[in-house]
Amino acid sequence: MSRNRGPTANPSVTTPAVLLYLHGFGSGPSSFKARTLAERFAASGVQLDVPDLTPGHDGFERSSPSSMLAVAERLLAGAPPPHAIIGSSLGGYLAAVAASRDPTIERLVLLAPAFRVFERWDRKLTRAEREEWSARGREVFHHASGRNRRLGWQFHEDAKGWPSLPDVRVPTLCIAGRRDETVPLEDVAAFVARTPTARMLEVDDGHELALSLDRIFEEARAFLGASGLVE
Repeated sequence: MSRNRGPTANPSVTTPAVLLYLHGFGSGPSSFKARTLAERFAASGVQLDVPDLTPGHDGFERSSPSSMLAVAERLLAGAPPPHAIIGSSLGGYLAAVAASRDPTIERLVLLAPAFRVFERWDRKLTRAEREEWSARGREVFHHASGRNRRLGWQFHEDAKGWPSLPDVRVPTLCIAGRRDETVPLEDVAAFVARTPTARMLEVDDGHELALSLDRIFEEARAFLGASGLVE
């Protein structure tokens, strides 16, 4: 969680003790987006910390929004403020939840944030699928390991207890793709509409935002740098 200011850093600029990246569902620190952004920030003299939110050989199977959030919150608690978070998909949603609970988080950059995750999943489940998931877990593709894994029912049960649209009061940049088929653009727009400190940037891209990483980096660096959180 150390910061890398570089030999030519301006000492008058306050760099966050932690600039955290929270990966999405079934993803991990090795994702292309996480690695690309970490490399770009490192080249600018800023360390982007990318924790594994589902650590351990069966960490994904046992995971829940609460357990993933706990990983991030432990890292934040272990370093002095100010903090900032970049979150992707489910990680974007969790970043918003974290900011609603932790005043040391001063800015958010949310990439295709998965708001209304419980509602979106729940309305698609048939009775048979619900019973199957509850009894034996739900088989889903885990991108980080490149194979199908069985996610426990605790994930869905836990997700029900978290707010669909967290109450965020810090400056927030939401970047969402117009062609996102996973998280509806209107869900991100609903969050921005009820959050006076948030603004949305639409890009011509899908959920992975893979075609927009150069712009995402530039927008994120400018947004975080406007308050002195990065250089």
